[in-house]
Amino acid sequence: MKRVWTVLLVFLMATTVMVLVARADNGPHGGYTATTDACAGCHRAHTAAAARLLVNSVPGLCVSCHGASGTGADTNVEDGIYLDRDAVTESPAEGIATRGLKGGGFVNALIDTDWDLAVASAAVTSRHTYDGTSGTMWGNGAINSGAGKLNVALTCTSCHDPHGNASTTNGPTYRLLRSVPIDSGAGSGVDVTDESSKTYTVSNGDNQYFGENYGSRGAQLSNWCAQCHTRHAAPSGSGHTDSGDAIYAYRHMTMGATVGCVSCHVAHGTPATMGAYSAAVPWPDGTNPSGNERSSLLRVDNRGVCQLCHHK
Repeated sequence: MKRVWTVLLVFLMATTVMVLVARADNGPHGGYTATTDACAGCHRAHTAAAARLLVNSVPGLCVSCHGASGTGADTNVEDGIYLDRDAVTESPAEGIATRGLKGGGFVNALIDTDWDLAVASAAVTSRHTYDGTSGTMWGNGAINSGAGKLNVALTCTSCHDPHGNASTTNGPTYRLLRSVPIDSGAGSGVDVTDESSKTYTVSNGDNQYFGENYGSRGAQLSNWCAQCHTRHAAPSGSGHTDSGDAIYAYRHMTMGATVGCVSCHVAHGTPATMGAYSAAVPWPDGTNPSGNERSSLLRVDNRGVCQLCHHK
């Protein structure tokens, strides 16, 4: 009998751990049980207002929690900030602490892009779209297939699976990332390992994003990004080896142990500004950019990411 109780105790402890891990993203993104309350946060069985029985269409539904006026989520992806409500619970007199999100923001972002140790939230100058607006998926496709895939309409769920368990093995992934982004055209998929303890903000207290280290996950994220931006995937030596592509011929390495996509770029949006040279760099299809929109999700103004690495 003692052995039976020991086995039962171990089982209950394991179950508790699994529930805590599943709920690490909070809200409706995990912790589903036989009597879950999570479904009602987003779905209606008979009175839905949008497809998939949703109470609102995407991205409206997503930003109702994760937006500037959202409730329930500490991660405000519209303004690119993390609202540390736990800190308020512990010290109510100090108010809600805010820090910049690792991915930046879609409308505003809190990033010290001019590297002056004084940061204020500012409107983004470039971003991945999240509201269904059509854009070009630069570099998507095989060698010599043009500048990229045209008229791709991205939303939150193009990259994220709101239910989680989005890996090729149906397990959890970093930031609920799908193993295959929708409309990427990718095949087998890339799993980005989830965090055991969630860290949504950059480690630098002054919100300087350059130098943020993702560890082994950085290489996984580069492989994940390359599912859409196929010809941006460049191994060591690509800077002096012709790829054979008419547009993406010589390329900065992105597929390395320490250097990858997120070494220079944020995922959602940046307020970085561009000078005369940087702002005049044509898009891969030869068209001219409009000023600061050529900030291209960079973490630092102009081409500061180059200088901060190469110290010229």
